[in-house]
Formats: sequence, C-alpha cells, structure tokens
Amino acid sequence: MTTQQHTHRAYERHPYPSADLAKIVAAGGQLPPRKWLESIGRPGQRAPRRVLVAGCGTGVEAFALRKWWPEAEIVALDFSPRSIAVARKVQRAAPGERPIDFRVADLTDAQLAQQVGGDFDLITCHGVLSYIPEPQRVFANLATCVAPGGALYLGVNGDGHPASRLRPWLTGFGVEVDELRDERRLRELLGLWDALNDDGDGELATMGTSYLASDVCGPFFNNWPLARWRSVANEAGWEIAGTDILPLALQLAAERGHHGVLFPVACGELAARLDQARPAGFHRMVLRRAAAGELDVVGSVARKPAVCWTGLFSVRFSKAKRPGEELVVMRCAVFRLRLEWAVPAAQAAALRALIAAGRAGAPAGWWKAWPRNDAARRTLWLLSGMGAVAVAVAATNG
Repeated sequence: MTTQQHTHRAYERHPYPSADLAKIVAAGGQLPPRKWLESIGRPGQRAPRRVLVAGCGTGVEAFALRKWWPEAEIVALDFSPRSIAVARKVQRAAPGERPIDFRVADLTDAQLAQQVGGDFDLITCHGVLSYIPEPQRVFANLATCVAPGGALYLGVNGDGHPASRLRPWLTGFGVEVDELRDERRLRELLGLWDALNDDGDGELATMGTSYLASDVCGPFFNNWPLARWRSVANEAGWEIAGTDILPLALQLAAERGHHGVLFPVACGELAARLDQARPAGFHRMVLRRAAAGELDVVGSVARKPAVCWTGLFSVRFSKAKRPGEELVVMRCAVFRLRLEWAVPAAQAAALRALIAAGRAGAPAGWWKAWPRNDAARRTLWLLSGMGAVAVAVAATNG
C-alpha cells in the first residue's frame, strides 16, 4: 500500500474533524483572523467573489468562510468521500444560507482546474499539504486555479510539530500508531507526553481520536521549516506575503532594539530566518502569485511599486520630543500589538496621505518622503514587515 493510500484510508476511517463537529463549526475552526487574511492577501481589494477550500475535511473551514462571506461562491474539495458525505449532511441540517459546493477531488490531479474552474480570489488550504507526499504538485495545481491578484492561505506543519517525535515515542511503548485506538493506555501515555512537553501548544491527551489518528499519528508528514515550505512554493510561482507570527516577532525585536540586524531582509525570507531561530510547530501564512522577493516594498523603492495601507493597524500621531519629528503610535487589535517611534514630519505626512487614500493606494508623490537612506528605508521596512503596508494587488497582475 502506498503512502497516499495509507493516508486516504486513515481519513476514511477517521473523518476529521468528527467529534463535536457542530461545536467546532460554531467556533469557526482554526482559521487565522479574517482581517489579517484579507489585508495581507488581497490589499486594497473587496471581499472575495469565489473561494476554494482545498482539503475541506468534514467542512468546518468552509462553513466558517460562509459566515464571513455570505454572498461568495464557495467550492470545497476533499479526497475522502466519507468526509464529503459528512459535510453535505451537516449542510442539509442547517439550510438557509447559500449552499457550499462540496466535491470529492484530488488536489494532486493535474486536471484540478478543469474540474473546479479557476478564477478563485482566495484559496484556503489548512492542515492538508503536511500529509501529501508531493506538495509541490498541489502548489502548481492551485496556481492554475487562482485569479489574478488572488491569494492562498496555507496552514502547514513546522519543524517543531509534535508528530516528528510522538509517533516513534508511542511505537516504543508498543502502541500500534497505524491502527490507533482510543484506549486507556494511549491516554496515559499522552498524559505523560503533555507533562513532559508543557509548552502551551495544547494537551494531546484531551484531543479526539480522529485528530490523533490523522494529524498526529498519521502515516506520513511534511514537518518542514518555513524556509523549505517557501522554497517549494517559490518553485510554483508563489511568494509569502506574511505569516501570523511575523508582526509579533518584529515587535519584540523592535522593543529591544534588535530589529536593525534583520534589515533589509524582505518578508518571505525574514519569516524563514526567524523560524530558524525558533522553529514553529505550525505555520500560518498568506501567499500571492509573485516571484521570490517581488512583494518586497523596501527593495523595490527604485521602481516605486503600487502600495496601499492594509488597515490592519490604527495610527495616532503626536508631537515628538525632537523638532521636525512626529511620534507615530500604531496598534493592531487583531494581534494585540503596539509600536511607537519618531519619524520626520515628511514621513508622518506621507503616512497620513496613504491611510486617507485607503483602497486607492499610494497617492501621487508618495515616494518622495522615502529617500534612499537607511533610516527612512528602515521605517518603511518595518511597516511592511508588520503588515501595515503592502504591495497592491494591481502590481502583481501583470
């Protein structure tokens, strides 16, 4: 039996998620914050018109997206007929909303775009590619399904995922991980694991068997560092526009005055380097159709790319201590971040103009406030890394 067949059998036996499905649906699953997803993935654009859920399982993510965008056309795919059957059953039990098109499909099939159509403004793929032996094929297929200016949200396992060590650990105690059963001994061993790995990532001993059998003790894993995920995505023409932990990491670095050593590394590479310092167990990232480094605002000052204010931060301006400067205080309610620093008055005025322009993007003459000196470029770099400004969608449509 091939690895793919083992994986297929595991999900047929344990559709995920299954236990307390209604409760998980009500909680919205494990999607990242909507405002971050929209502002980083499709800066300056309105709500997505078509959405593809690539690997929907029993439908939790698709149902959450339906609540976000009631008018959008949502197509949700999974290679497990049993999972799709569960999703359709849940949908029939709650009529009234625009139906989601649940389909059985293989994300590695080269004919995927012909099966589901293209022109999707947003594609979400959460907890899927970590369990597919050749994820590069899926990246390439999804590239044929996305609309110009569209985005891909990706949730994948990282180098710090517990599965890398847990599976062989349980095997050492005689647990049949390929045929995982909810037994007392399993729960006792998981309780011991939790006690030894008190890192705040959750208590495995309390998690459902379907999750353990598929996501933790499944037959195959791609538990990769972010640099490797980025490399494979780059090969298919995707570039990282942001990760959910990057703004916090930059805030911590800036508060301690260490962010200067990271400048002027662009967002995708920056996120990968920080992951090397502290490997994540799970990566949540937004990717866009662009060559490696193409979404870099700072490195592209010479070509003056179209940029816009994402709306992820609120900003307050006040008088600074030094003449000719203003104090900029930025707050992000989504990630509970706060950052402040003094900038020249010309740059403060440029930020006001960009914020006022909204979806229209940077007004004429905006780039004049960012001369080619490190102090100005570092400010712009920080705004970009934090997700406050981004290369506009129009800049990547050609």
